[in-house]
Amino acid sequence: MNDEIDAANAAAQSRLSAEDISSHSAAAAPAQSPMDSVLLIDGDNDPHVPPDVRPTRFTLVRVFLRPGAKMPRTLEKKLSHLPHCATVVSPRGGANAADFVMSLHAGMLHATLPHHIPFLMVTNDATLSAMAAELQRLGRIATIWTSHPDAAAMSAEAREEASEEPKPRSRGGRSRGGRSRGGRSAAPRGGGRGRSSRAAAPVAQTAPAAPPPPDMPRKTGGKTLSEVAWTYAARLQRIKDVPSRLKTLLNDIKNRAGSQGFAPEEVLEELKRHHGVTVDASGRVQVPRAKPAAEETAPQEESPS
Repeated sequence: MNDEIDAANAAAQSRLSAEDISSHSAAAAPAQSPMDSVLLIDGDNDPHVPPDVRPTRFTLVRVFLRPGAKMPRTLEKKLSHLPHCATVVSPRGGANAADFVMSLHAGMLHATLPHHIPFLMVTNDATLSAMAAELQRLGRIATIWTSHPDAAAMSAEAREEASEEPKPRSRGGRSRGGRSRGGRSAAPRGGGRGRSSRAAAPVAQTAPAAPPPPDMPRKTGGKTLSEVAWTYAARLQRIKDVPSRLKTLLNDIKNRAGSQGFAPEEVLEELKRHHGVTVDASGRVQVPRAKPAAEETAPQEESPS
């Protein structure tokens, strides 16, 4: 009898121990995070959401603001309905105050959320790239996006365009002056003074004599890619100030040949393959100048005499 009681007690103890173990395992297992991504927005200098990002109810959103500021109306319309969206107002103002708060919250979220959840920071402050680099070093996907263009690149491009544009306008201005109005009306339309027209005339003869290889035009009755590149290459040989930056060259190709249906990048690749145009790593364009036909034939004309 005693043996039966002891066996029953042992079975009950083993059953309770199994239940305790299962309940303990369930409690110890980490709860699955309801978040699938983190979006941190610097609401002071870049209050935007990237156009290809669609925050959902599983996106954790934080908008960082200076003291006394409110979420911009555009962000409020896009994000206020999300359950995990909140604004973080800096307790004090000062230089880089919001950046420090944003970095602090990024660190706390990194320590709290699983490492597979990606972080996206929207800011125009380049110094916060160090925060993204540190998160990447720790094994998390972290990127920075800004809606502002590269100020250094825009400044360099503006200087390039400013140095190129006034020259054609200055030649046109002189052609409309009092000296040109008297007799030579055809000289301004040719591009300025006689020296410029003499320099342009021989270069026009350097167009390739052979027709471009056949390919298909993008529009009915339009030009082929080879013809577009061929025509634009002839223009580069004809003009005095060729675009020296990649973006300026692509814009000029778009303005000159965009109606044919080809992307400027396609025309540029054709120029690289068959017309010697090169673009280095810094975006500078090099266009080889063909030797004028008059200079090439001059020695042959003088030899008989």
